[in-house]
Amino acid sequence: MKHRLASQVRIFCGASLILFLALKPPLAQGAPAQDVVAHPPAPRQETQAQNAHLASHHAVYNLTLGTTGAGSNVSDIRGQLVYDFQGSACQGYTLNTRLVTEVFDREGKPSISDIRSESWEDAGGNHFRFSTSQYADGKLSESSKGGARRSPNNPGAVILHLEKPQKTYLTLTGKILFPTQHSLSLLRAALAGQTRLQADIYDGSEKGTKVYETSSVIGAPLALSANSQLPSIKNSEVLDNLPSWPVVVSYYEKGANKDGLPAYEVSFRMYANGVSRKLKLDYGNFSLDGELSSIEFPETKPCP
Repeated sequence: MKHRLASQVRIFCGASLILFLALKPPLAQGAPAQDVVAHPPAPRQETQAQNAHLASHHAVYNLTLGTTGAGSNVSDIRGQLVYDFQGSACQGYTLNTRLVTEVFDREGKPSISDIRSESWEDAGGNHFRFSTSQYADGKLSESSKGGARRSPNNPGAVILHLEKPQKTYLTLTGKILFPTQHSLSLLRAALAGQTRLQADIYDGSEKGTKVYETSSVIGAPLALSANSQLPSIKNSEVLDNLPSWPVVVSYYEKGANKDGLPAYEVSFRMYANGVSRKLKLDYGNFSLDGELSSIEFPETKPCP
């Protein structure tokens, strides 16, 4: 989730601002291994990691401008993210998001963006579909649609079929994860007591051709009372007795010359059911804060 939203924000704000949010057993069947830097987990931790799952939830986040720095043409940003995640290990996973933002430049001129995205990912991590439409000041400005699947003959290859903005076939190689795969891997790493996760992510953003290298740092578990110290909203008490961790995910342009600095960073508090709070998107010359304003947990049909 966070990667897709962050990508959408960066696209809308544009390159002129020198500039990306939408977040889960060992890796799902068909998923390539990724590098985790840490000590082997204790047996209990390993069992918890094996049983990790993402809860279906409908969440709304309010976005506000955090900080600005030199070179930023942004004076203020207001927005809202509607995030709807549903599915299970037997049904696959769907994610529908809508991000509406109003960006004010240094002269106070506003621009309104409305980005709507739908995606589906099979539970085995072998297939992924996406569709995204972007509206600028009420007019459709860009749309992308396509899918990706792992090659049956080469598990290390991902074959892309893009329908929009133009029909394209591409083959990607590397340790590539789809979004829910990455979220599950991150959660399992945290439950297993790991502190780092290295992985490449493909989520269909940026016209469906972009792959990002990521490096995630997972902090020590927070006290169970940590959620009750945040603003109380209806249904958030579900999180009160769940473990949570502070997480920072750094995104790097794949294949670009490394100067040691990421293209952007996303930090958040991750709960053991996959819900996130305290979002922060840092682009270097400005940042955004995301606060959970409402959340619901629809029932999900249990796996047989």
